[in-house]
Amino acid sequence: MTPDEAREEFFGLLDEIQAMAPGAWVNEDVPAGGICNFQGTGNGKGFAGTRTMDPLSLAEREELRRKVTELYKSRGYVVQNLDQSTTTNSLFITTGFGPDGLTIGLYTADTRTMVAGESRCVPDPQSNK
Repeated sequence: MTPDEAREEFFGLLDEIQAMAPGAWVNEDVPAGGICNFQGTGNGKGFAGTRTMDPLSLAEREELRRKVTELYKSRGYVVQNLDQSTTTNSLFITTGFGPDGLTIGLYTADTRTMVAGESRCVPDPQSNK
């Protein structure tokens, strides 16, 4: 996989998850990417992004978590669901762990909804070897 393919895969996943909960999302992506440690060589490239929006209703949160879990599973990702709620904030985290370091987390809380993560770390043909 090339850096361009890793970028397209990752941001495509963020876009797909955003479309599951339409609303006024704020995108804070790093489309230029950065250095990552590809298979211990240090010669890798990866991408990161965060998308946030206002909180959803409890029913909308549950539906979004269900859809995102299904999306992760359909891609063969390992899925982890955590309840990190406190007395002042209901927070559920649904994380998909894909190949080569790809990680995407959905955070649904009383205060906001967020999707954030990192792409696969792939060889960077432009790096100094």
